[in-house]
Amino acid sequence: MNSEIKENDIKPFIRVSIIDDDNSYRNSLKKILERDNRIRFHSEYDSGYNFLRNIDSPFQPDVCLVDVVLKDISGIECCKQLKEKHPKVHIVIMTSFPDAKTFTEARKIGADYLEKGPRVEAFIDRIIATVATSKRERLISLQMNDNLKFEYLELANELENVKTRLSTLTTNQLLAIKSKNEGKSEKEIAKILNVNPGTAHTHIKRALEKLNLPNLLDYILND
Repeated sequence: MNSEIKENDIKPFIRVSIIDDDNSYRNSLKKILERDNRIRFHSEYDSGYNFLRNIDSPFQPDVCLVDVVLKDISGIECCKQLKEKHPKVHIVIMTSFPDAKTFTEARKIGADYLEKGPRVEAFIDRIIATVATSKRERLISLQMNDNLKFEYLELANELENVKTRLSTLTTNQLLAIKSKNEGKSEKEIAKILNVNPGTAHTHIKRALEKLNLPNLLDYILND
Protein backbone atom coordinates (compact mmCIF):
# COMPACT_ATOMS: atom_id res chain seq x y z
CA MET A 1 0.00 0.00 0.00
CA ASN A 2 1.51 3.32 -1.07
CA SER A 3 1.49 6.08 1.51
CA GLU A 4 0.51 9.52 0.30
CA ILE A 5 2.20 12.66 1.51
CA LYS A 6 -0.14 15.57 1.88
CA GLU A 7 1.08 19.00 0.82
CA ASN A 8 0.32 20.45 4.25
CA ASP A 9 2.58 17.83 5.86
CA ILE A 10 5.63 19.16 4.04
CA LYS A 11 7.34 21.94 5.94
CA PRO A 12 9.15 24.30 3.58
CA PHE A 13 12.73 25.19 4.38
CA ILE A 14 13.99 28.74 4.44
CA ARG A 15 16.93 29.11 2.06
CA VAL A 16 19.51 31.62 3.24
CA SER A 17 22.39 33.24 1.36
CA ILE A 18 25.26 35.19 2.91
CA ILE A 19 27.02 38.01 1.06
CA ASP A 20 30.03 39.18 3.07
CA ASP A 21 33.73 39.50 2.19
CA ASP A 22 34.77 38.46 5.71
CA ASN A 23 35.32 34.72 5.45
CA SER A 24 35.48 34.11 9.21
CA TYR A 25 32.22 35.95 9.79
CA ARG A 26 30.50 34.02 7.00
CA ASN A 27 31.63 30.79 8.62
CA SER A 28 30.32 31.84 12.03
CA LEU A 29 26.92 32.70 10.53
CA LYS A 30 26.82 29.39 8.65
CA LYS A 31 27.35 27.49 11.90
CA ILE A 32 24.43 29.32 13.47
CA LEU A 33 22.18 28.71 10.47
CA GLU A 34 23.04 25.02 10.33
CA ARG A 35 21.76 24.53 13.88
CA ASP A 36 18.23 25.50 12.83
CA ASN A 37 16.32 22.67 11.12
CA ARG A 38 14.02 25.19 9.44
CA ILE A 39 16.96 26.56 7.45
CA ARG A 40 18.85 25.33 4.46
CA PHE A 41 22.07 27.17 3.71
CA HIS A 42 21.71 28.25 0.08
CA SER A 43 24.96 29.95 -0.97
CA GLU A 44 27.70 32.37 0.06
CA TYR A 45 29.54 35.11 -1.78
CA ASP A 46 32.50 37.31 -0.93
CA SER A 47 31.63 39.76 -3.72
CA GLY A 48 28.50 41.74 -4.46
CA TYR A 49 28.90 41.50 -8.22
CA ASN A 50 29.51 37.77 -8.03
CA PHE A 51 26.25 37.43 -6.11
CA LEU A 52 24.34 39.64 -8.58
CA ARG A 53 25.59 37.56 -11.50
CA ASN A 54 23.88 34.55 -9.95
CA ILE A 55 20.55 36.04 -8.83
CA ASP A 56 18.77 34.92 -12.00
CA SER A 57 19.21 31.29 -11.05
CA PRO A 58 15.85 29.47 -10.87
CA PHE A 59 16.67 28.45 -7.29
CA GLN A 60 16.43 31.68 -5.36
CA PRO A 61 17.20 32.19 -1.65
CA ASP A 62 14.37 33.31 0.62
CA VAL A 63 16.63 35.40 2.84
CA CYS A 64 19.85 37.26 2.05
CA LEU A 65 22.22 38.42 4.79
CA VAL A 66 24.23 41.23 3.19
CA ASP A 67 27.15 43.16 4.64
CA VAL A 68 26.76 46.91 4.12
CA VAL A 69 30.43 47.18 3.07
CA LEU A 70 31.58 44.84 0.29
CA LYS A 71 34.89 44.92 -1.55
CA ASP A 72 33.44 45.79 -4.96
CA ILE A 73 30.03 47.42 -4.44
CA SER A 74 28.10 48.88 -1.53
CA GLY A 75 25.75 46.48 0.22
CA ILE A 76 22.91 48.98 -0.22
CA GLU A 77 23.39 49.12 -4.00
CA CYS A 78 23.67 45.35 -4.14
CA CYS A 79 20.34 45.03 -2.31
CA LYS A 80 18.65 47.61 -4.53
CA GLN A 81 19.54 45.60 -7.62
CA LEU A 82 18.41 42.40 -5.93
CA LYS A 83 15.05 43.95 -4.99
CA GLU A 84 14.48 45.19 -8.53
CA LYS A 85 14.65 41.64 -9.88
CA HIS A 86 13.36 39.69 -6.89
CA PRO A 87 11.18 41.93 -4.68
CA LYS A 88 9.98 39.02 -2.52
CA VAL A 89 13.44 38.15 -1.20
CA HIS A 90 13.79 39.08 2.47
CA ILE A 91 16.93 41.21 2.91
CA VAL A 92 18.88 41.73 6.11
CA ILE A 93 21.60 44.37 5.88
CA MET A 94 24.36 43.83 8.43
CA THR A 95 26.86 46.41 9.63
CA SER A 96 29.59 46.76 12.23
CA PHE A 97 29.04 50.51 12.40
CA PRO A 98 25.34 51.46 12.25
CA ASP A 99 24.56 55.00 11.15
CA ALA A 100 21.53 57.08 10.22
CA LYS A 101 22.24 57.21 6.46
CA THR A 102 22.45 53.47 5.85
CA PHE A 103 19.54 52.90 8.25
CA THR A 104 17.36 55.21 6.15
CA GLU A 105 18.51 53.65 2.88
CA ALA A 106 17.82 50.16 4.21
CA ARG A 107 14.32 51.13 5.26
CA LYS A 108 13.60 52.63 1.83
CA ILE A 109 14.17 49.28 0.16
CA GLY A 110 12.27 47.38 2.84
CA ALA A 111 15.31 45.69 4.34
CA ASP A 112 15.99 44.88 7.97
CA TYR A 113 19.00 46.64 9.45
CA LEU A 114 21.07 44.92 12.11
CA GLU A 115 24.36 45.42 13.87
CA LYS A 116 26.85 42.60 13.41
CA GLY A 117 27.76 40.35 16.30
CA PRO A 118 25.56 38.85 19.03
CA ARG A 119 22.54 40.90 17.95
CA VAL A 120 22.47 39.37 14.47
CA GLU A 121 22.82 35.93 15.99
CA ALA A 122 20.00 36.60 18.45
CA PHE A 123 17.71 37.83 15.67
CA ILE A 124 18.29 34.90 13.31
CA ASP A 125 15.35 33.03 14.82
CA ARG A 126 13.02 36.02 14.47
CA ILE A 127 14.17 36.67 10.92
CA ILE A 128 13.38 33.11 9.88
CA ALA A 129 10.07 33.14 11.75
CA THR A 130 9.15 36.39 10.01
CA VAL A 131 9.78 34.95 6.56
CA ALA A 132 8.03 31.70 7.38
CA THR A 133 4.86 33.53 8.39
CA SER A 134 5.14 36.18 5.66
CA LYS A 135 5.15 38.98 8.20
CA ARG A 136 7.29 42.08 7.79
CA GLU A 137 8.80 43.06 11.10
CA ARG A 138 11.31 45.84 11.42
CA LEU A 139 14.33 44.49 13.23
CA ILE A 140 16.55 47.28 14.41
CA SER A 141 19.54 46.73 16.68
CA LEU A 142 21.61 49.75 17.56
CA GLN A 143 24.53 50.18 19.92
CA MET A 144 25.04 53.56 21.58
CA ASN A 145 28.14 55.35 20.32
CA ASP A 146 29.40 58.78 21.33
CA ASN A 147 30.16 59.60 17.70
CA LEU A 148 26.65 58.86 16.42
CA LYS A 149 23.25 60.38 17.14
CA PHE A 150 21.24 57.18 17.40
CA GLU A 151 18.25 59.13 18.70
CA TYR A 152 17.77 60.17 15.07
CA LEU A 153 17.36 56.52 14.15
CA GLU A 154 14.76 56.21 16.87
CA LEU A 155 13.02 59.25 15.39
CA ALA A 156 12.98 57.62 11.95
CA ASN A 157 11.39 54.53 13.46
CA GLU A 158 8.81 56.65 15.31
CA LEU A 159 7.89 58.49 12.10
CA GLU A 160 7.30 55.11 10.48
CA ASN A 161 4.85 54.36 13.30
CA VAL A 162 3.10 57.69 12.65
CA LYS A 163 2.50 56.60 9.06
CA THR A 164 0.80 53.49 10.38
CA ARG A 165 -1.39 55.53 12.73
CA LEU A 166 -2.35 57.76 9.81
CA SER A 167 -4.65 54.99 8.58
CA THR A 168 -6.78 55.35 11.73
CA LEU A 169 -7.92 58.87 10.83
CA THR A 170 -11.42 59.45 9.50
CA THR A 171 -11.83 61.07 6.08
CA ASN A 172 -12.63 64.47 7.62
CA GLN A 173 -9.76 64.24 10.10
CA LEU A 174 -7.31 63.42 7.31
CA LEU A 175 -8.57 66.25 5.10
CA ALA A 176 -8.49 68.65 8.04
CA ILE A 177 -4.92 67.82 9.00
CA LYS A 178 -3.75 68.01 5.37
CA SER A 179 -5.39 71.43 5.00
CA LYS A 180 -3.82 72.57 8.27
CA ASN A 181 -0.42 71.46 6.98
CA GLU A 182 -0.99 73.54 3.84
CA GLY A 183 -1.36 76.63 6.03
CA LYS A 184 -5.13 76.98 5.87
CA SER A 185 -6.98 78.55 8.79
CA GLU A 186 -9.66 76.73 10.75
CA LYS A 187 -12.29 78.91 9.06
CA GLU A 188 -10.99 77.87 5.63
CA ILE A 189 -10.88 74.23 6.71
CA ALA A 190 -14.47 74.52 7.98
CA LYS A 191 -15.58 75.68 4.53
CA ILE A 192 -13.71 72.82 2.85
CA LEU A 193 -15.37 70.27 5.16
CA ASN A 194 -18.72 72.10 5.08
CA VAL A 195 -18.82 72.24 8.88
CA ASN A 196 -18.64 75.02 11.48
CA PRO A 197 -15.20 76.21 12.73
CA GLY A 198 -15.69 74.48 16.08
CA THR A 199 -16.14 71.10 14.39
CA ALA A 200 -13.12 71.76 12.17
CA HIS A 201 -11.08 72.50 15.30
CA THR A 202 -12.25 69.20 16.82
CA HIS A 203 -11.26 67.24 13.70
CA ILE A 204 -7.76 68.73 13.80
CA LYS A 205 -7.40 68.10 17.53
CA ARG A 206 -8.49 64.47 17.33
CA ALA A 207 -6.28 63.85 14.29
CA LEU A 208 -3.23 65.12 16.17
CA GLU A 209 -4.13 63.00 19.19
CA LYS A 210 -4.33 59.87 17.03
CA LEU A 211 -1.07 60.61 15.22
CA ASN A 212 0.78 61.34 18.47
CA LEU A 213 3.55 63.13 16.60
CA PRO A 214 7.04 62.96 18.15
CA ASN A 215 8.46 66.14 19.64
CA LEU A 216 11.43 67.10 17.46
CA LEU A 217 12.98 69.15 20.23
CA ASP A 218 13.37 65.98 22.30
CA TYR A 219 15.77 64.73 19.62
CA ILE A 220 17.43 68.00 18.62
CA LEU A 221 18.22 69.09 22.19
CA ASN A 222 19.15 65.64 23.44
CA ASP A 223 22.91 65.59 24.09
